[in-house]
Order: sequence, then structure tokens, then C-alpha cells
Amino acid sequence: MRILIAHSFYRQAGGEDRYVAQQIALLEREHEVRLEARENADLASGPLTAARMIHNRGERRAFDHAIAEFRPDVIHLHNPYPSLGPAVHQAAEKAGVPLVQTIHNFRLRCPNGFMFTEGAPCQRCIAGRYDNAIRHDCFASRRQAVAYAAALWVHRFGMRLEDKVATYIAPSQFVERRLVDWGFPADRVRLVRNFTMPPDGVVPVGTGGLYLGRLSGEKGVDVLLRALLILGDPPFEIAGDGPEATNLRALATSLGLQGVRFLGQIPVEAVPAAIDRARFVVFPSTWDENAPLAALESMARARPIIASAAGGLPELAENGRGRLCLPGDADALAEAIAGYDDAPRASADGDRARQFVLDECSPEPHLKGLLGVYERLAGSSTRQGR
Repeated sequence: MRILIAHSFYRQAGGEDRYVAQQIALLEREHEVRLEARENADLASGPLTAARMIHNRGERRAFDHAIAEFRPDVIHLHNPYPSLGPAVHQAAEKAGVPLVQTIHNFRLRCPNGFMFTEGAPCQRCIAGRYDNAIRHDCFASRRQAVAYAAALWVHRFGMRLEDKVATYIAPSQFVERRLVDWGFPADRVRLVRNFTMPPDGVVPVGTGGLYLGRLSGEKGVDVLLRALLILGDPPFEIAGDGPEATNLRALATSLGLQGVRFLGQIPVEAVPAAIDRARFVVFPSTWDENAPLAALESMARARPIIASAAGGLPELAENGRGRLCLPGDADALAEAIAGYDDAPRASADGDRARQFVLDECSPEPHLKGLLGVYERLAGSSTRQGR
């Protein structure tokens, strides 16, 4: 097949960017793949970037040309904002090429994509009241809030971009259910779990804990630090960077934590070693996390996860693959962490976690799921005479 992938890479790289690169490498084994990438870091903040998010004639011409030149059977869109805007949707519709979009966040109904603001989960904008993003503390600046609120309203109600996507891919059962609850037809939503490459072998569980991810308010790292204080300051590594990094370091100092090591943003090639040093990996999110790649990477290396019972995390940790606790509850998190003082228990749960990844979140089942979506749409498009 000929597959055109479109993605706006984030200013601060994360799991979604890593997943897109891995997906391309997987598809290229047997198919022709072309990536149309844009770098959000290349954009200056201001009215021009806000305007291009609503409509960009240059990007529209670029995608018209890419489609005419490559002649894809299917187009797969990941993140359109802010660089791409509606260009991919419009060009795909004009050319009659089926468009697939993976839902990595909640921007279909929420301007900041998290459904989390002012320290708590939020669903104010679901019906289209995107002015809430301006009136509440949803973005770093009012200008950015206005830009995203305006763009999403125009795309949803003016351009009706949602009608131009043939199939939405949900990486978790939670997101699959949420899309259907929002009114998306069930036959246009498909569950295809994210994937990682499991190593051939694993090392025995380590001695301490690990947090691996972005340091931002919705991730609940402050709750984790308070849980570590309750536990008496055990050894723990925190790998990642983000807007809350300085505040979290200050909180650890004020709590008197000596066993916590902030590693900063570690390179991708250092992630496996960090996981291998750990006995368990913690995901204390206070928002509805989707299906974090870091969780799958940890599970693939036979490390159980300790996670908030929110979003798509429970379906990863359930059935003895980890432990769950209430979001934002430091006492409950401390209790869950204490459960892995027993190394054999952690090892047994880690083995079950790894088996889940092998069965459902490794390259082969992911590729089978993707191709099932692509082939169905491409066949339908051919029958209709494209």
C-alpha cells in the first residue's frame, strides 16, 4: 500500500512524536510510506500562527501537491495543530483519499487537549463552548487561548472537519468509549493499541521506583512526592522535563526528600536502562491519560506499573499487571508503592505486564490493526471509483 502520514511535531518532543516515528518504521517494512512533517518549533507565536491554524492556503497547496505526486491509498493524520490546521482534511476530501486520524489527546472537544485545567479535570467545552478556554486558565497566555478556541470552533462547526475523517483510531478502550459518547458513529471508531518493541530478554526487577514522563500539572508528580514522604523517603528517580520542573524540585526540597533524583530529560537511548534500574514505574496522573508509550515501554521490560485509576491507565494495570489508586490521593499511592516492597510480587506482576504487551501492544498486533483499517477504507474507495 501507499500510505501518506501527516504530523505536526511538538515543540517539546514526547511519546506521540516517538510513536509516529516508530509507526513509520513499522509500515516501511512492507509498504511505501511518505511522511509530511511539520515542526511546531519553527513557528513564532503570534497572530500569523493563529491565522494559519484556521486556514493556510500554502499548506493546502502543499498537500494537494503531495497527494498528486505520491498518490496514496490512505492518509493517516496524527497531530494537525498548529502547523497543519485543516489542510490535510481539505486536501484528502478534494482528492477522494480516505483519511484516518489517531486520537492521541482530547482536542476534538477541548482546546488544550487535556480536559484538565485549574488543577482539575474539566468537561466545560464538550458542547462547543470554547470560550471557556479563554475565561479559565487553560493556556499559558490569553492570546493562545483565543487562537485555539477560535480555530476549533471554526473547524468543528464551520468547516465540519470531523465529517472528513473516515476512521478514527483510538489507542485505548477508554478513548474508544469517549468518542462514541461524544456522538461519533461506532463504525467510524477502531481500537488499535499503541505499540512498543519488547526486548528479547529482561533483567530482574531493581530496587527503587521510577517516574518517566512530562513534568506538568496534570501528571500528578506533586502527589507522588507527597506519597514518597509518607513512605519515609525511599529511593526514587524522576526522568523528564516540563513547565513544572522547577516547582517540583522546590517541593521535593521543602519536603526534605533526599532519596529522590531528578534526572531531567534523558535521551531516548537511556530510557531502557532507567526502566531496568527500577522495580516499578509510577504514572500518578490526575487527568484522563490515554495510553502512554512510557507505560508500554515499562511493561515490555517486565516492570509493573502503579497508576491512577483514570482514563486508559486501568486497562493497562488491571489483571495483576500493576496496581491502581485514586487520582490525587497521596495516601493511596503510598499504599500501592509499599505493595512492591515484596520483590517477588513485583516480578510476577511484571511478567504479566510483559505478556500483555507481547499479546496486544507489540508490532505485529499493531500492524494487523492498522492494515485492517487501511485496507477496508482503500477497498471501499476503489469500489467507489476513486
